[in-house]
Amino acid sequence: MHLREIEVQARLFSGVYGSRWKTTRGEMVEVVHFGEWNRESGPDFKGVRFRFENGEEKNGDLELDWDARDWERHGHATNPAFSSVELQLFIAQPDEAAFARTVDHREVAQARLGIEGEPVSKFQSVPQPVDLDTARVMIDEAAEFRLRTKQTAYASASSLHGPETALFYALAIGLGYKNNSIPFLLTAQRLGLRDAGSQVGEALLFGVAGFLEPRNFDDADEITRRYLKPLWDHWWSVRDTLSRLVLPSSIWKFSGLRPSNHPHRRLGALFALVRDFDKLRVAIRTGGSDGFLRFFETLSHPYWSHHWNLRAAKLDRPMALVGADRAGDMLVNALLPSMPLEAARRQLTSLRGPYPSGRVLKACEWLVGSDAPVLRRTAKDHQGLLQLFSDFSSMTALEAWAKIRGASFNL
Repeated sequence: MHLREIEVQARLFSGVYGSRWKTTRGEMVEVVHFGEWNRESGPDFKGVRFRFENGEEKNGDLELDWDARDWERHGHATNPAFSSVELQLFIAQPDEAAFARTVDHREVAQARLGIEGEPVSKFQSVPQPVDLDTARVMIDEAAEFRLRTKQTAYASASSLHGPETALFYALAIGLGYKNNSIPFLLTAQRLGLRDAGSQVGEALLFGVAGFLEPRNFDDADEITRRYLKPLWDHWWSVRDTLSRLVLPSSIWKFSGLRPSNHPHRRLGALFALVRDFDKLRVAIRTGGSDGFLRFFETLSHPYWSHHWNLRAAKLDRPMALVGADRAGDMLVNALLPSMPLEAARRQLTSLRGPYPSGRVLKACEWLVGSDAPVLRRTAKDHQGLLQLFSDFSSMTALEAWAKIRGASFNL
C-alpha cells in the first residue's frame, strides 16, 4: 500500500527524510528552511531556502511529485505558477530520462526522495530460526540502527524548525499512535507550537482537525456543550480564514481503537501538553527521562480527564490523560532521539520493555521459533525486534542474518 502524497509531504516537512539529496546531475542540494507549505494551487512549498553544492544559496519553491515524469504530466512546464521552482523531489524514477523545465525554459534540479515502504504484514511461512546468541546480536544491531535513524530525523527537524518544534512534532506523532500519527502531525504542522499552545489553541486544534462540526454540538450533553461553546465561538470567527488548513475527514481512523485512544481525547491531550510545554521543558531539564514521565503522570484536562470523546457520557472517575505505556512510548520515540547518542543508548538499555505488541511477539517467533521473553526484556530489545519486523519480515531469519552480516547496517 502506497503512502498518500500528503503523508509524504508531512514527513518531508518534519525532517523524516532528511534535508540533503543528490540531484540527478550528481550534485548535492540542501533545504535550509522549508518556507511556507502551500495549500493553494502551485508548488507544494514556497519561499524555500536552498543551499547548493557550490555554496550558492537561493530562495525558491519546491515541488514534490510521486513520479519524475509528473512534472510534464501535470503541466508544470507550461504553468507560470511553477516558474520559481528550484527543486523537484520525486519518489518513483522511470527507466527513461525525465526532465523538469519551467515555462521560461530554465532547468529545474531533480532529486529522488527515498522513502521507507510500508511494513510487510506476514513473515516467511517456512520458519528457519536462529540460536539465541545470534538473535541477540541481530536485535542489538537493529536497535542501534533504529536509534540512529530516529536521531538523524530529529536532528534534521531541529535544524529546519528548531529543537522545541521538532519535539512538538514528535510528541504529536506519539499521541496519534500508529492509526492517526499522520493526522496528528499535520495538525501540529499546520498550527505550529505557538498557536497550538495559545489561549485559543484548543479551538484551533479541534477546528483544524475538523472536529468542530454542528452535529458534535447538537448531539452533545450539557457538560460537553459547555466545554465546546468557547471553542465553537472562536473557531467560527476564524473558520473562513483557516478553512484551507482543515484536514479532510477521510484521513482520520476511528474504528478498532480503544476508547482512551479516540482522536478527540488524544487531541485534548495534545492541547494540555502544549499548554504546559514550558513545564515539560523544565521537567526534562531538571529530571531527564524521569522528569518527562512524571510530567505525563500529572498532566490533566478539566474535560478530557473525564471523557473518552465528544459524544461519550462523563466517566465515573477521572482517567489518566496520557497513560504510562503511551508516555513510555513517547519517551523512546520522541525524547531519546533528541538526546546524545550514548545517553540514549543507556536509557534504552535500562528501560524495561513495555507489554509486547503483536509485531514484537511475531518477531520473536520468527527469530527463534517461539516466544522468548529473554529477548524482549528492555526497551532496546523491543526497538530491535520492531526494526527486524519492518526490514526483514519477508525473509527467513537465516536469510536476514546473512544480510546483516554482509551489511552490518552500515554503522
